[in-house]
Amino acid sequence: MTRGTLLYIGQRTLLIVLTAFIVSSIVFIGVHQLPGNAFVGERRTSAASQQALLQHYGLDKPWPQQYGTWVTGVLTRGDLGESLKQRGQKITPLLLREARVSVSLGLFAMAFCIIFGMGLGILAAVKQNTWIDYVASFLATVGYSMPNFVTAFLLILLTVTGFYAWSGGNFYEDIGWGKLEQIPVPAIALGLLPMTLITRLTRASMLEVIRQDYVRTAWAKGLRSRVVIVRHALRNALIPVITVLGPITTGVITGSVVIEYLFGIPGLGKEFVSSIFQRDYNVVIAVFTFYAVLVGLANLAVDLVYPILDPRIRY
Repeated sequence: MTRGTLLYIGQRTLLIVLTAFIVSSIVFIGVHQLPGNAFVGERRTSAASQQALLQHYGLDKPWPQQYGTWVTGVLTRGDLGESLKQRGQKITPLLLREARVSVSLGLFAMAFCIIFGMGLGILAAVKQNTWIDYVASFLATVGYSMPNFVTAFLLILLTVTGFYAWSGGNFYEDIGWGKLEQIPVPAIALGLLPMTLITRLTRASMLEVIRQDYVRTAWAKGLRSRVVIVRHALRNALIPVITVLGPITTGVITGSVVIEYLFGIPGLGKEFVSSIFQRDYNVVIAVFTFYAVLVGLANLAVDLVYPILDPRIRY
């Protein structure tokens, strides 16, 4: 790795830290403008008890002082605070545990959409204006027009109700999380929409590349089709696809709220939604900050892949 690349990584890392700081500041101010607090409405909690809880968590202090305390804890101890609803529960281990579930689901969904999306896109471009191209384009259009919650409902009906009825109760999908066989269905539901985007973009990029003179020269040399497609055409065609993989990756991981809810997956999205309604400020701020860092790291990873695909790109 060159000195310029290391310098670039350092600059981007500082930018990610600055972005996380700005995002956490905005979210901190925003959530503290919401009416009520995490302790309002709790059963058997008197006004005096609520005031004691506010003092214990420092919520009775001005919000700039609260934010300063939170930032100090993050920078000095890596402590994101304590959940206001799950008292005694530190947010850092809670966030890591649930983020691991969401990231695992997102990575499986990304593997699905990259493998099948690129595969269909390459196949459609190579077989342009044939029935293969028409079928791939039709599937990409249908998949793109379906929100992921609709896909999730259809897959649940197929794998749970449908398989159970067809097999006479001997085979069905076990909805939940923790087993290997519980991963494919929610991963497909989450990855189908981005898969269609990758399919369409790969097809368009491949069609542009395979018309270039150097690809025609490779064909004229009598090279095998696999060599021409993989070594000559695909490498340059992947640059536009790699560009969108960063936003797609973060979108898949952060957009899994509905999928996690429907499949009963104990991930970050489910915790995020419940924490907003419960006014669990610390959890909301921590999740938003994590998402901001995740977006920055995904875009940095995409930038570092560019020189691998195109040696002309240098930092």
